[in-house]
Amino acid sequence: MSATPTGTSGDAGGDLTVVGTPRVGSLRPLFGAVAVLFIAFPLVNLLSVSPQPAEALLVIAATVIFAALMLWNTRIPPADPAADASATHFDAGADPRRLWLSTAAAVALIAIATVLSYRYPSSGWFALFYYGSTSASTIRSNRIATVLMLASGVAAGLTLFAADGAIGDALVQGVSVTVIGLVVYSAIAVRRTNRALLAARHELARLAVADERARIARDLHDTLGHSFTVIALKSELAGRLVDDDPTRAKAEMGDVEQVAREALATVRETIGGFRQPTLAAELAGARSALAAAGIDGRVEPAPDGIPPAVDAVLGWAVREGVTNIVRHGRAASAVIRIEVDDAAVGVDIWNDRLASEPATPAPASPAGSGLVGLRERVAAFGGQVEAGPVDGGGFRLHISVPIA
Repeated sequence: MSATPTGTSGDAGGDLTVVGTPRVGSLRPLFGAVAVLFIAFPLVNLLSVSPQPAEALLVIAATVIFAALMLWNTRIPPADPAADASATHFDAGADPRRLWLSTAAAVALIAIATVLSYRYPSSGWFALFYYGSTSASTIRSNRIATVLMLASGVAAGLTLFAADGAIGDALVQGVSVTVIGLVVYSAIAVRRTNRALLAARHELARLAVADERARIARDLHDTLGHSFTVIALKSELAGRLVDDDPTRAKAEMGDVEQVAREALATVRETIGGFRQPTLAAELAGARSALAAAGIDGRVEPAPDGIPPAVDAVLGWAVREGVTNIVRHGRAASAVIRIEVDDAAVGVDIWNDRLASEPATPAPASPAGSGLVGLRERVAAFGGQVEAGPVDGGGFRLHISVPIA
């Protein structure tokens, strides 16, 4: 079943279109008319019985309490909580003061119904017990609502029995009062549950969009950062070789063109969600990038048997580690080792750049930069990332991911 909210953002009861069910908005006038009839009945009846002052005061008080509880406790927040800033504070179940005020009002309504039905049995105030049971059904506490609906039925039965002594009628009327309250309670509960489910779907949709944006940003950072670094290095190398070794300079520029085309294809795959690097391909790219940067690189081959998802994460780790080596420091040598055991597989990337050595300037990265994105990828698999200088000199990046 699919649902689409169509109400305005400021309308707490915006229309809701649900495939296969009637529109809630189309039934709202009918519900409103029924509510007006219920609220008007005691007042109309009051005009027809020539009431005493105390009787009139109690009837008016009962009508006001009933109307207030129905308006206060049956308002349903929008399906999308973001559409109404007040919706997050609406739930009466989350406000103890509101809960107890509603409980006290329902108790008062049942008490008024008892007094009026016993003191003025011929005036037709027995219907107020139904009002009390219905009001209790709107309270957002299962236990309190149930107790009050039962209490309303018991009070109705006892009052009727005390007034005319007919135990059969008293039993039937008492059960009817409670059952009516339970029916209304069930209808309200279903409505609240449906709206809560729709709100959850809105929230899941927002989270899915946020996750997809983060994925695209992370993948583009890792992919383009590495590709542009290689392009810059090979272009610089070709510029130095163009006079002394034109043939090699031409080959390097051919590599630049190839890397640029691969970067373009990768961007398209990343946006489409199909980009999944492999550890073997990234290790091969690492050898080429380190060689282009003039760094003595010792790169171990990729082992077989690594699950594809974990293999992709390790591929991203190698790409980020090599990009940092050639971009942020002046290393002379680097080592990339693959560690595999029964429980986990990891990548250990080390280079000999000392903290005191000058680093190649790099533009400031936003919050979703390389190591942050790498930590997010690895954390999704329950792995760990360690990065920092090591004793004896150099910088080390270590990634470990459980195979399971």
